[in-house]
Amino acid sequence: DTGRITLNSKTISNYDGKARGVVPMQEVLSQSLNLGVSFIAGRLGHERFRSYFDALGLGTETGIDLPNEISSDIRQIMDSPRDVEYATASFGQGIATTPVGMIRALGSLANDGQVLTPHLVRAIRLESGVMKELSWGEPERVYSDESTKQTTRMLVQVVDHALAKGALSIPSMSVAAKTGTAQISDPSGGYSSDLYFHSFFGYFPAYDPKFIILLY
Repeated sequence: DTGRITLNSKTISNYDGKARGVVPMQEVLSQSLNLGVSFIAGRLGHERFRSYFDALGLGTETGIDLPNEISSDIRQIMDSPRDVEYATASFGQGIATTPVGMIRALGSLANDGQVLTPHLVRAIRLESGVMKELSWGEPERVYSDESTKQTTRMLVQVVDHALAKGALSIPSMSVAAKTGTAQISDPSGGYSSDLYFHSFFGYFPAYDPKFIILLY
């Protein structure tokens, strides 16, 4: 982690511009290091990086049983051959997702690496009194069970030790979570210098999830 890198004449840096040197993946998550996830995106390569976004359903409607759903916008990485687009997408910039689309994608970590179709109801009672069960098909596996377990352990460490230096941890329950901060695009080009998009995602109990939450 050199603190700053230049890709396609664009400079990417950590939030504070400081270098961390060689750090484990846990610190990439705990300190929200842009260069850490950019490094991973580079190792994956364009095609494999895109394949994960596609498998997670980003860029499509989720199929949730609500009207007027729209899809996320990931055209930056689908159309561009430039490394910088993939690097910025790795830490959440240059793309746009709906909250439901994001919770479906991140929910794969809480569902043993499988992507589920979100829904609000299980069945509809017709005027005739007949109950019609609704079906959304089988979940699709994106990550291995072991990969999700490792990621969950790291996200629990984020809550227990990194967030507010552990002051937010819950002794009686493990919580897997991650905060996010992204610059907001400026209509005149580039990013705003003083506007940011803040988010929080978590699932709990971490090792037997029953609840998932997304705040922004």
